[in-house]
Amino acid sequence: MNLWKTWLGFFTPLSVRNLQVFWSGQVCSLIGMWLQVTAMGILVYELSGGSAKAVGLLAALNALPFFLGGMYLGALGDRFERRIVLIWVQRVQFLLALILFVLSLSAYLASWQLYMAGFIMGVAQTISFPAQQAFVGDLVPKKHLQDAIGMYSLVFNTCRSIGPALGGYLIASWGATYSFLGNVALSVPLLISLAILARVQTKQVPKNKLGERPPHLAGLKVVLRDRGLLMIMISALIQNVFAQSLYQIVPAITYGNAQSTGILLSCVGAGAVTSLLLVMPFARKNPKIGMKLSMGTLWMGAMILIAGLIPALHIQAVCFFLAGLATSSLFVTSSAAVQWFAPSDLKSSVLGLFTIVTIGVQPLAALGWGAVIDVWGVSSTLATVGGVEIVLSCAMLTVPFWRQFGYRYQS
Repeated sequence: MNLWKTWLGFFTPLSVRNLQVFWSGQVCSLIGMWLQVTAMGILVYELSGGSAKAVGLLAALNALPFFLGGMYLGALGDRFERRIVLIWVQRVQFLLALILFVLSLSAYLASWQLYMAGFIMGVAQTISFPAQQAFVGDLVPKKHLQDAIGMYSLVFNTCRSIGPALGGYLIASWGATYSFLGNVALSVPLLISLAILARVQTKQVPKNKLGERPPHLAGLKVVLRDRGLLMIMISALIQNVFAQSLYQIVPAITYGNAQSTGILLSCVGAGAVTSLLLVMPFARKNPKIGMKLSMGTLWMGAMILIAGLIPALHIQAVCFFLAGLATSSLFVTSSAAVQWFAPSDLKSSVLGLFTIVTIGVQPLAALGWGAVIDVWGVSSTLATVGGVEIVLSCAMLTVPFWRQFGYRYQS
């Protein structure tokens, strides 16, 4: 009975009406985004003549805004009403999807246009990611913060499981044009959801502070003063430079096969969803953040190592599924901890820095790994990535402070 209550307690945020409205729109938007991302990666691989480096370049251009402007663009969620920020970002995403659909339909779509679209998506996501995370935190009491972020991750990874598989099927059967059209249609519900939430009173920055520019490099200064936050950022950096960056170049790992690409990306998403449903409801009770993050990173590295040592699609699919078990728990634990320890009036600014070491660094690392694949091959690269991540995870566990770091910690 206690286990049942613990499991059900994880889903408490689903009873919050405002979150129901927001997430209903997010589900559609995220599935559409994965349709588009899958199509763009496969098209770049085909147009480049089968270059893994080209796929990595697309991912790197998408990441460049995160890397260069994460703290500044992310801080917009502290300066302006987050709901309005999200509405404008979604309008840009809708327009971009419509342009890609028209170009693909008219057969004028070229690699440089896909690269430009990837960069624009990166700018929009650099603004929206911290704002979305902070907006979810605005809608629930702080005691439910980790569970709310867990539910958001469940929504994200469910879509991550559905979107690439559906995208791979659409591309293989009818072509990339239909993936872009799907994103056009699925961008609309989120705009409707955000409009419905117009009268929501959130716990955001007081009205008299909205519009004011946060102190220069405010998020970075907060992190450097708090060794707990600093260690979380280092752990996130390790996760995303290595195993998680490989998700960006799955088309290169599968040699451009659309169905295989969809399978591997869906396995990651399915593993993440499984973790959120069966692992996180119980793991969230463990207050030791440092131990959970390092063990999850170690597990992920081990799965990527095995995928490299045994280069068969069915084995790699299982390994990517098992790596996905760690993907969601690492994100939920890290993101919740960052919001928990960050000052409320600088939450988006600190989350902006978090996007640099996660979303920003990940595709840039993918560019490097794509170049390595072109030289070493897929198997050797996967084995190297997994092995290095295992070593770094073990090194983190040797730090006594990090092993004990948790929600009782005060910097």
